[in-house]
Amino acid sequence: MSSCDSSPSVLDELYRGRVRWDLLTPFPALPPAPDAVAELAALLRAMVDPEEVERTGQLPPAALKALREEGFLALTIDRELGGLGLSDAEAFQVLRAGASWSGAVAFTLGVGNGFGSGSYLRVLPPGPLRDMICERVAAGIVSGGADAEPAGTANRTRATVAVPVEDGAAYLISGEKVFIGNGPTADLVDVSATVEGTGEVRLFFVDTRSPGFEVTGRHEFMGLRGAAIGSLRLDRVRVPAEWLMPEDGDGWRMRPDGDGSEQTEPGPDLAGLALLGRHLVIVPAALAIAQRCLQYSRDFVARRVIDGRGLGEYEEIRRVVAATAADVFTIDCLSRWALLGRDRADTRPDLTVVKNLASRLCWRAVDRTVSLLGAEGYESAASKARRGAPPLPVERLFRDARALRVAGGVDFMLDAWSAEASLAAFYGENMEPAPQAGGGRAVFVEEQARRLAEVCARLTAAHSREELFARQRLLRVIGRIAAELLSMAVVLAAADPETAELADISCAGSRHRLAGLWSQLDHPEPGRSPIDVPLLTEGLIDHASA
Repeated sequence: MSSCDSSPSVLDELYRGRVRWDLLTPFPALPPAPDAVAELAALLRAMVDPEEVERTGQLPPAALKALREEGFLALTIDRELGGLGLSDAEAFQVLRAGASWSGAVAFTLGVGNGFGSGSYLRVLPPGPLRDMICERVAAGIVSGGADAEPAGTANRTRATVAVPVEDGAAYLISGEKVFIGNGPTADLVDVSATVEGTGEVRLFFVDTRSPGFEVTGRHEFMGLRGAAIGSLRLDRVRVPAEWLMPEDGDGWRMRPDGDGSEQTEPGPDLAGLALLGRHLVIVPAALAIAQRCLQYSRDFVARRVIDGRGLGEYEEIRRVVAATAADVFTIDCLSRWALLGRDRADTRPDLTVVKNLASRLCWRAVDRTVSLLGAEGYESAASKARRGAPPLPVERLFRDARALRVAGGVDFMLDAWSAEASLAAFYGENMEPAPQAGGGRAVFVEEQARRLAEVCARLTAAHSREELFARQRLLRVIGRIAAELLSMAVVLAAADPETAELADISCAGSRHRLAGLWSQLDHPEPGRSPIDVPLLTEGLIDHASA
């Protein structure tokens, strides 16, 4: 990881009432697209029919083989190991190209590059584990992470158990894993398991050819058809002790509120790797879907005539298309900041917020596009083709986009966990919001950041961590306020004369959403402060589920 750990996070600074324009400007520029973008596009055009993948629910085996052999599952891995040696920002562009063609391709490549075994090479020290992974990566493996369990990933423990045997020389792992990206096709997976006798959750690298390892099923999601996502069972699978991930101070990378900032002991930054991995799975796909929606919207408006007037002549239609264009611009800016701002700031806390912002903006764009195109939006591409209408796969994009708000952590809980991580610093520090002098459009963001800091300081001074952090709705609202402020700051820092209008539209949307979010804090219920709003009672939960 190349994060600038000694510098502050722009997100955390917003919680303190400061907008760090000095970190955001000059805004980082995306590097030129690598040759791999065009190479992947050519491969997919030749070997993957998205509608056939939609019908069969599988990527063609020959296409998966080609993706492996051409290094597309090892975008950032060194060339001597069979990878393409790209930077994270270059890999992002390749993943976006894949997502522009097929959601299944996007998820397969995103998981392989974001959570594959090769992703650990940037933090693993020399030793048997690193040597094994290098050998497997050079052989062109498919890999992924096996963390989720039937009980959910929000638990801090895992029901999967690793029992030490042979005087500690090996472990026997037993348990079930679900929703595992690349699980049905992977050669090597890292498995999270609770070590018997210690209660610690650790990561073990498991060869899927090992006795006792079984793929028990393949999930069929509402979207992402064709992506290999499955359930796994491990029955006393033997793993050598040297294939155990070295312990790190943050416990394990998939803890829901871990951003790597609390790591106190030497060890690999597994939480930081997980944040980057989630970004590579979600954000390129979100940008690609939003871009396709903008293209489809413009094409539809250009060819549609209502009562003798071109559709683009109507005011509301122009606003709808402009909103989608602003969403595309915003996702692009956020993705650039998250990946390229690491040389000047600690972007790890920002990454979680960017995942949520990008997936929500994508969802708004595709939802808007379904409405704009009317029947051509809600109808499947195959059905449109049968009646001679342009077979735009808007319905498929709609389902894929909804998955992005769930994958990598459901959005509303990520809001709460993000706020919790940033609010934790208020306990033990004197957080006095510092005044700022700004001008123009920056004034609103600075005023809003100071307001956020004052609310956070007041709440943390009046309530214990346990009491405050139990109020997940309150945390969620605070997290969304901070997210909108981050979005505005990033967009304003990135805007130039050519994109100023898009920035204005993006910021106007954030202003409207902020007004609604602040109203929930200022007026949660008549006569109550946010912390005093009663929790939903057990009786109401029972009644609602009856």
